[in-house]
This record gives sequence, C-alpha cells and structure tokens, in this order.
Amino acid sequence: MMLPNNLVSEGLVSLPLIVDATIETFTGTVLSQRSRPVVSECWLDNLSLLFSPTRVEVIPLFHKKDLVGHLKLKIDPLPARQVFFKRIQYIAVGELVKTLILAAALLALFYITLARPIRNYAHWVEQIDPDNPVGWLRAPPKRKQRDELTALGESIFQRLVQARTYFLELQQTRSALETLNQKLEDRVQVRTKELEVALARAEHLATTDVITGIPNRRSFMDQAEKRHAEWLRYQRPYALLMIDLDKFKQINDTYGHPAGDQVLISVAAALQQHTRREDIIGRIGGEEFGALLVGVSEVGAIMLAEHIRAEIAKLPIEFGGQSITVTASFGLVPPDQLQEDFNEVFKDGDQRLYQAKNEGRNRVCIYHSEICTSDH
Repeated sequence: MMLPNNLVSEGLVSLPLIVDATIETFTGTVLSQRSRPVVSECWLDNLSLLFSPTRVEVIPLFHKKDLVGHLKLKIDPLPARQVFFKRIQYIAVGELVKTLILAAALLALFYITLARPIRNYAHWVEQIDPDNPVGWLRAPPKRKQRDELTALGESIFQRLVQARTYFLELQQTRSALETLNQKLEDRVQVRTKELEVALARAEHLATTDVITGIPNRRSFMDQAEKRHAEWLRYQRPYALLMIDLDKFKQINDTYGHPAGDQVLISVAAALQQHTRREDIIGRIGGEEFGALLVGVSEVGAIMLAEHIRAEIAKLPIEFGGQSITVTASFGLVPPDQLQEDFNEVFKDGDQRLYQAKNEGRNRVCIYHSEICTSDH
C-alpha cells in the first residue's frame, strides 16, 4: 500500500507548482509524504504580485462513496516562475546571439560592399596633388562588380581629366599674365623714374635761373616770404639786400650778350661764395639780384654788403681774351626797419638801390638814412 502512495507523492512533487504532497487517512494518519526544497531568488520575489501566493489544496479521497482520506498539496508559484523566466532567459539569449550574428553579417557585408570601396576611393582622392596635374590621370581603384560606387569613381576620374585640361590652360594663362604683369611693372617703374626725373627737372627749371644756376625771382620771393613770416612770429631778424650791376647794358653792347651772361654767372658765383649757407640769394631779373641775410644785425649786414660789393668789383672776368670789370649798387634794409608786409620791405630795398644808383653807383645805401658807403 505504501509503494503506490509514494509513487503518487513523488509524481505529484515532480510537477512545477507542487512542492509538497501528503496522503493521509481520514483519521489523519500519514500514508505518504514527499516534498522538495525551493531555492528563493530575490529578484523573482519582487515579482510575486504577478503570481498567486503559496497555498495548500486539500483534495478528499473516496472509495466508492466512502471518504477514506485526503490529499494535501502545497502549491508554490515560485518554481514555476523560475522555470518560466529561465525559458525566457534562454529565448532572450538565443535571440541575442541570432541578432549579433545577423549584425556581424550585415557589418561584414557593409564593409565589403560599401566601407572598404569608399575608403579605397578616399585614399585615391587623397593621393591627388592639386598642384601636380600629372597625378590626376591615375585611374580609380578597380572593382569586380559594377555598381553605383564604380560609376561614381569613373565619373570623378572623367571630371579630373577635364579639370586637368582646364588647369593646364589656366597655368599657361597665369604664366603669360605674370610675364605681362612683370613687363608692365618694369615699364611702370621706368616711366615712374623718368617722370620723377622730369618732375625734378621741371621743378628745378621752375625755381632756378637758367643762366646763373641760382634761385630765380619766384623761388627767391617764396623763400624770402617764409623767412619774413618767421620774423613776424618768432622775431628772428634778417636784412634784405638788393643788388643791381652797374652799366650792364654797356657790357652787353661792348662785349656782346654771351659776355654779359658770363658776367651774370661770375656775380652769382661771388654771391654764393661770400654769403652764408642760411642766407637766401636769387636773381630777381635782368642784372638785378637779391640777398636775404638771416640773423644779422645792422652793422653785420653793412659789413657783409660792403664785403660782397668789394669782391664783385675785383672779379677777374675773362671772356674772349678780354678782361671785363663790373661793379654793383646795393640797397640795404636793416633788421630794425622791417615792416609787416614783405612787399613793402622789398619796395624799400628797391628805393635804396635806386638811391645808390643816383649817388654814383658802386655803393651800399641803407634804408633808414641817407648814408651810402663806397670805396670812393
């Protein structure tokens, strides 16, 4: 009797939900009892709400109509949960493996059909030197199958061949332009230098007396007015000396105009020699000269004027085998007789010059007095 009961209990306990099976008589005598341990897993315990709790089912046992005993079954959902979730795990792992295998296959396919060809094309493009069109004729990487990438590579290669032609034409054009530009720059530099020389010569001619080489009237007046402005602003004194060669017309009539030009040149040289660097000299016109003596006193101006007069009178002028003697008359405006308007100062110098002419020539007449000095 015990053997079949034990077999029944063991069979029931082997079921997933039953953890304990007990067969007993109606008087409570245990005829057979089998159970199995349940290992708890904490993460499954948290899912207990998804399953029913552990319970005990009591099933009455009849023999015909008479109650002979009871079958007590302890039902625990935990083992079923364990089995369920293990199956879920097996299925998930299997699907994950399948997914990984599929992903690896797709990745290999992507690398073979797309990534590797693109990398080869990229390497081909990187090796093309923009400054060396010879490398533009290097063919793209060869591929066994003909697809969109192959068509793309051939299209790029055709465009490179066309670009090479345009590039070579552009290089030739640029080289020709650079040559023309260099020639143009050279010509511009030459013309600029010629223009600078011409401007310098024109400025020199505009400010220099052609015969004597000293400043002409315009240049002398410009410089003299600047000195006059300095005197007005900073009280820097100067004296104005007007000079006119005596009987110059007779020299031209007697010896000729070339001889007269030589006299003018000699007098201009004497003025340059016997005036100071800061002084201003110039040919006013005809046989008339001017000298602006900077920073002198009245006495100093008289002494310098007398010195220049004496040096002109003893100039050794030789022309055509003949010796020519020349004298000059001087009109002097000393520093203490300057006026605000330079034209008035210039006019005063002319008046003293005419006074020197009227009183016998070859002398220096001072503006503020009737005093005239000479060797006579």
